[in-house]
Amino acid sequence: MKILKERILKDGMVIENGDILKVDSFIDHQVDVALIDKIAKNIIEHLKNKNLLGKINKIITIETSGIVLGTLMADKMQVPLVYARKKVPITLIEPLYSRKIVSPTKKNGVEIVVSSKYLKEDDSVYVVDDFLATGVTSLALMEIMKSAGANIIGFASIIENSFLQGRELLKEKFPDIDIYACVRIKEMHDSGEIIFYD
Repeated sequence: MKILKERILKDGMVIENGDILKVDSFIDHQVDVALIDKIAKNIIEHLKNKNLLGKINKIITIETSGIVLGTLMADKMQVPLVYARKKVPITLIEPLYSRKIVSPTKKNGVEIVVSSKYLKEDDSVYVVDDFLATGVTSLALMEIMKSAGANIIGFASIIENSFLQGRELLKEKFPDIDIYACVRIKEMHDSGEIIFYD
């Protein structure tokens, strides 16, 4: 996705010894909604090309970074958005599906939860998030979907840091799902250099 690559090169910043891409000026803190709208359309076009669009009845993401993308996709697809919570509010009184993860960017352990009220065996879900990096968070989301008996159609991210091998982790556990990223980064360096896959 050319427009996204250009924006990453213009406004992104490589940090943490070349392992993390900081995109908080347009994706993760301040949001360029027009850009995310184009990203949502790009993912939906991918789903159409793969004949998967009509099979999905829910979009799944995790708070907070995936919510904007998930909302725009759910609106265009006319399906509900369900997002996993990182803190359990007192209003979640029904049984929960949960997994514990260590956040790659925050470096702390969190428990992610989804209410059993919003995830059923007859759901065919599509998981979206801002990044696919190590795959730990995405895998936990998919394990929650699997424990609920839902059918996982696939996963999409805005950006994939391919060198962190999250795709391989997901494919090892869920070999049949479709995995898509709007841009795939092959390498990042301390110097700020970013090399994309074509």
